[in-house]
Amino acid sequence: MLTDYSNLSLLVVDDSPINHRVVTLSLRGRFQEIDSAFNGLEAFEKFRQKPYDIILMDAMMPVMNGCESTLVIRLFEKEQGFDKKACIIAMTASDGDADIDRCLKCGMDAYLGKPFLANQFLRILEEMF
Repeated sequence: MLTDYSNLSLLVVDDSPINHRVVTLSLRGRFQEIDSAFNGLEAFEKFRQKPYDIILMDAMMPVMNGCESTLVIRLFEKEQGFDKKACIIAMTASDGDADIDRCLKCGMDAYLGKPFLANQFLRILEEMF
């Protein structure tokens, strides 16, 4: 189980600047790098330029939602022949079973409810790594 994430990069994808600030401040110093994107399309563009180890992806955003972005990222990983896929964790206020299923079926690896709590996020990472 990995508890030191200082060599991993994190992309936070959410259309709310407040959520970006909460996540960034909560996790400051734990990752090699924390970047931000404000919609799914911007997340994909950033991932294409520099693949991230972990993506914390809001499910509902304008332009391109979290599932659409995840599908495009997974296709890109496959086309590029990546040895290791990014760990994509859904983050949303909607916690119904259908919403969780949709996130997992589109290729996300785990699910985290809002509001963001760093200890819950780190617990998920402990299970994933």
